[in-house]
Amino acid sequence: MAVGSLADAVREAGAGTFDVIVVDPLSTDLVQAGRFALSQSGEGAAVVLYVDLARVEEHATFYHGDRSRLRDAFTLDKRTPPEMLAAEADVVLTNCQAFRLLASSRSKADRLLDEVRDRATTSGDDELERLVDDVDQARILEHVRPDSGLVRPKVASNTVFLSYRFKEEDGFVRGLSGLLEDNGFTVITGRAADGYVGMAVLNRIRECEFFVSLMTRSRQFAEPGEKFATSAWLIEEKGAALAFSKYMVLLVEEGVDDIGGLHGDWQRHEFTPPTFTTAARAAVQQLRNRSGRPD
Repeated sequence: MAVGSLADAVREAGAGTFDVIVVDPLSTDLVQAGRFALSQSGEGAAVVLYVDLARVEEHATFYHGDRSRLRDAFTLDKRTPPEMLAAEADVVLTNCQAFRLLASSRSKADRLLDEVRDRATTSGDDELERLVDDVDQARILEHVRPDSGLVRPKVASNTVFLSYRFKEEDGFVRGLSGLLEDNGFTVITGRAADGYVGMAVLNRIRECEFFVSLMTRSRQFAEPGEKFATSAWLIEEKGAALAFSKYMVLLVEEGVDDIGGLHGDWQRHEFTPPTFTTAARAAVQQLRNRSGRPD
């Protein structure tokens, strides 16, 4: 249901029938919208802030006072390209669903733990009380585990996320994709994102077994010398692949510099237009070796 005012949202949400509440706090009264979002979160709904994240960062009082708790809310960035909005929203809703299931499960576990604790106290069973305390402590620690993300996508075998400048789609990319597919790999890209590295693209990277980046020349540096930069979002996608511990292979056009660190020379295959096919075959062979496939 979509409503046109905060008053309508308060009235409709009062029945407690909504699992997900999407709020646009910067298009209305921030104080009142913040209170509404926090009240719904307190009722167990998953709250999504639909905002321009750049404006949020510039807004000095957005997270002021009680609104600091909105940092835990899900976000859907208004800057998302239209082609990617459905995919981004799908990721957010999947996380909301996981949040609801997790909250329900924890609530049930809390009730069961309280019941067992009461029985232990009534019966005077010290051993059972110690066991309950141990379980309670373990659950607290589980809540703060740094790797405890809501949704952990399953990695699909023999999948490759191919990162590239979309201007190369009719040139190098078509040949590289075909070569990968001929060798039994499924190629995944962020094509519809058009340079926007959002949650949907990050999930695609995370769900792939391998990461290949085709880093071609984008612009020449101002200082003397034949040095070029590649597209910024390729660096961002490479950083995400590193964070997700993906096996990475880089195809770097001669002259491209400053592609970020944390990679070895064995991961990097330099090429010129005439030598691209040779470099691409070497990269694919490297992936085959890593996947354990026979020649």
